[in-house]
Amino acid sequence: MCRVFVAGPIDFHDLSDLVEYRLTYRRALSDAGFTPVDQYSGALDKLEGAVGEDGGVEDVLENIGDLPDEPYVHAVGYAIGETSIAEVMENPERVPEIAPESVISDIVERDLELLRSCDAMVAYFPTPSCGTTVELLHAVEHDVPALAVSESPPMFIQHYADECYDTFDAALDDLTERLDPERVAEGDRAPVEEEP
Repeated sequence: MCRVFVAGPIDFHDLSDLVEYRLTYRRALSDAGFTPVDQYSGALDKLEGAVGEDGGVEDVLENIGDLPDEPYVHAVGYAIGETSIAEVMENPERVPEIAPESVISDIVERDLELLRSCDAMVAYFPTPSCGTTVELLHAVEHDVPALAVSESPPMFIQHYADECYDTFDAALDDLTERLDPERVAEGDRAPVEEEP
């Protein structure tokens, strides 16, 4: 099956927004016959039913022990240990400041390895995002077609993305036209095993 990397900012203040857009993209790609690839999928699957309307600390605390062994979860866990879960939930942008360099390296290396293993990328840009922009440039460098979803894409995103769309549905329609979802990779992109 054709693998599509899901990219977008992970530093929302509202955890429920993060869970919602990434899971919505993954479901739609899967329904269209693609194999969605997202380094945060294990954690998001666990949090999907756990995050309440307010994305509350209690919801996360109840499910934190069930989160998978993934680099991003390690970074968040370390930040919680150094501060508090309330601090991390209120200020998630502090996680990279607090997490050790080795954990940050694990996150970045795994992310880029997964991206290289894909046949295409869909990048969500509700606002400019440093990490998502780096993923876009990495996709370009490794000849992975990259579609951006943004109501107002910055100039550099417009320049480097293969196409920019106002909506995910428009990007998905184009992706379906460009790539046969049932196509098996021809060996030029070695699949990377995703951690459970």
